[in-house]
Amino acid sequence: MKLFLRILLLAVVVVALVACATAGKQFDRTHVNDIKKGVHTKAQIQEWFGEPYQTTSLQGHPAGCVERWTYVHAYSSYGGAKTVSGALVVDFDGNGKVCANAYTETNQ
Repeated sequence: MKLFLRILLLAVVVVALVACATAGKQFDRTHVNDIKKGVHTKAQIQEWFGEPYQTTSLQGHPAGCVERWTYVHAYSSYGGAKTVSGALVVDFDGNGKVCANAYTETNQ
């Protein structure tokens, strides 16, 4: 019985060390540097990146933006030893054109 418990405990530790986790929704990062303020529309952004992970209404934005689309995806493996994440935020004005955007990526 002790041997069984030791093997079970070892198996749990091994699984915990090599486990992986994801958060958000994958999106194509190809066009993150192509986004232009006042030029690209919601339809173009959606064509490039798909459905946003989250949409938010904005009020009092300094640039007059009224809606924010957020794309985020994170992946962690080997118990958190390797983490890759990316976040894209695109804000739109009342005409549905990009008025602000930002992208960050982490690869540890």
